[in-house]
Amino acid sequence: MKSSLRTLTEGGLAVIRRHAIILCLIVLAGCGPSAEERENRKALEFLLTAVSLKNKKELEKDARRIEERHAAGNLSDESHKELIAIVEKARAGDWGEAERMAYEFREARPFFK
Repeated sequence: MKSSLRTLTEGGLAVIRRHAIILCLIVLAGCGPSAEERENRKALEFLLTAVSLKNKKELEKDARRIEERHAAGNLSDESHKELIAIVEKARAGDWGEAERMAYEFREARPFFK
C-alpha cells in the first residue's frame, strides 16, 4: 500500500512540477518589450547619439524616423511629442538641454510605444 501511495504522490508532484514549469514559460514569454517597443528604443538611441555628437545630419534622419514611426502607428502621440521636443531643442542649438531631455526620457521609459 505504501509503495502505491508513494508512486501516486511522486506522480502528482511530477505533474505539479510540469505545470509550474509550463506556467513560468508562459509568463516569461509574455514579459519584456515588444518588437515595436524595441524599435522605438533604437530610434531613441539613434537620436541620443546624434544629439550627443551634435550631428545635424543624423538629427534630421532621426527626426524623419520618428515621424515615420508615428505616422505608421508604432509610436504614441505622447512619445512622439516628447521626442520631437528633444529634436527641436537640438535644432535650436541647445544640444546640452536636448541631451539631458533624451537621457531623462530613456531613464523614465526604457521601452515605450
